Amino acid sequence: MKKLKYILTVFFTLAVALSSTLQVQGQNRQKLENEKVKLEKEIASMNAILNETKKKNKMSATELQIIRKKVEQRQQLVNNITTQVNMLNSQIQTTQQSIGESYRNLEVMKQNYAQMLRYAQKNKSSADRLLFIFSAKDYHEAYQRYMFFRKFGQMQRQQMAMIQHKTQELSNMTQDLLDKKKSQSTLLKQEQAHAATLQKEKQQQEKVVRDIKSKEKQIAQQIQQAQAKKKKLQQQINALINAEVKKQQQIAAKQKAANNKTAAKTNTSNASNTKQQPAKEQYAMSATAKEVEISKGFEGNKGRLPWPVDKGVIVSGFGKHEHPDVKGTEIENLGIDIRTTKGSAVKSVFEGVVCVACNGPNGKKLVIIRHGDYMTVYTNMESVCVSDGTKVTMGQKIGTISTNENGQSEMNFQVRKGVKCQNPVLWLRR
Repeated sequence: MKKLKYILTVFFTLAVALSSTLQVQGQNRQKLENEKVKLEKEIASMNAILNETKKKNKMSATELQIIRKKVEQRQQLVNNITTQVNMLNSQIQTTQQSIGESYRNLEVMKQNYAQMLRYAQKNKSSADRLLFIFSAKDYHEAYQRYMFFRKFGQMQRQQMAMIQHKTQELSNMTQDLLDKKKSQSTLLKQEQAHAATLQKEKQQQEKVVRDIKSKEKQIAQQIQQAQAKKKKLQQQINALINAEVKKQQQIAAKQKAANNKTAAKTNTSNASNTKQQPAKEQYAMSATAKEVEISKGFEGNKGRLPWPVDKGVIVSGFGKHEHPDVKGTEIENLGIDIRTTKGSAVKSVFEGVVCVACNGPNGKKLVIIRHGDYMTVYTNMESVCVSDGTKVTMGQKIGTISTNENGQSEMNFQVRKGVKCQNPVLWLRR
C-alpha cells in the first residue's frame, strides 16, 4: 500500500508540474501569435500602399523607406514563427516524455489494482470476513480488521475511478500532442514561405537603392522642392495655431478672472485672513471645466491615441534629420508624414472642436482640431466634411486623403500643446 501511495503522489506531482509549465508556455505562445497577426496586418498594409505606386512605375526614396520597414517587419515575422516552432518542439518533447511516464505509472496502478482484485477474490465470502474479524484476540483488533476491509473496499473504488480518470487524461494529452504536431507543420510551411518572400523583398530593396543612387542629384532636387512647399504650408499652419492659441488664452484668462472675482466676493472674510498664493495654471487655453477635462483626457491617452488613418506607414519622422538615402539633404518635420492608400478616410484622433478647416498653399485641405490645450493638425486632404466650430469625437471622419499623379497618398500629422510641437509617434497607439 505504501508503494501505491508513493506512485500516486509522484503521478499527481508530475501532472501538476506539467499543467503549470504548459499554461505558461501557452500564454507565451498566445503572445507570440498576437504579435504575428499584428505583423501580418502591417505588412499587408505596406503592400497595399506600395502596389498603388507600382501601378504608376514610380519608386522613389519614400517607397524605399516603406520597403525597408517591410523587410524589417518580415524579418521579425520570420523570427516570430521560428520562436513559435522552437517552443512547439519543446512542448512536444515535454508532452511525449510526460505521456511515457504517465503510461508507466498507469501500468503500475493497474497491476496494484489487479492484486487488490485477486485478494478480494480470495476473501470474497462474507463468512470468511466475519470469521477473520471475530477470530481477533480482543475488541480493538477486531475493530481494526473491520476498518481494514472497509478501507480496502473504498480504495478499490477510488483506484478504479483514478485509473479511468488518468486513462482519459492520457487520451487528451495524446490528442493535444497531435494538435501541436499539426500546428508545427503549418508554422514550418509559413516560415519557409515568409523566408522566401523576405529574400525577394531584400533583392527589391537593393534594386531600388541602386536606382536612387544613380539619380541621387535629381532626387535631391525633388526633395528640396518638396521641402520648400512644406515650408510654406508650415508657415500657414504656425500662423493659424499662433492666432488660435492667443485667442483661446485671452478667452480663458477672462473666464478665470471672472471666476476669481466671483469667488472673492463670496469669500471676503476668508480672503482677508488667509494669504492666497496664485496657482500655476496648467491649462492656459481651457476656459471651462469641460475643456480642462478634455485636456486631461488627451494627456491620459498618450501612447494610445488611434491613428488618423486606418492603414498607414510613417515615411518621415519628427524633427530635423538627414535623409537616409540622399547624403547632405536635411529634412525638418514638425510632425510626421504618413503614407496611406488612395481614398482613405482621415479621422480625428480625439474629441474636440474644429478651430480651422481651410485650403493650404497647395490647394489641398487642412484641418486643425483643438482638444482643450492640445491641437492636432491634418493636411493634404482632397475634401473635408467638417467646418470651423464643428464638434468631433474620437475616430470621427473629417475628410478624405488626396492622391497625387504618382499614386502617392500622404498626409502630415502634427500634435501641439499650445504652440509647442510634440512628437506624434509618442502619442499614437503602437
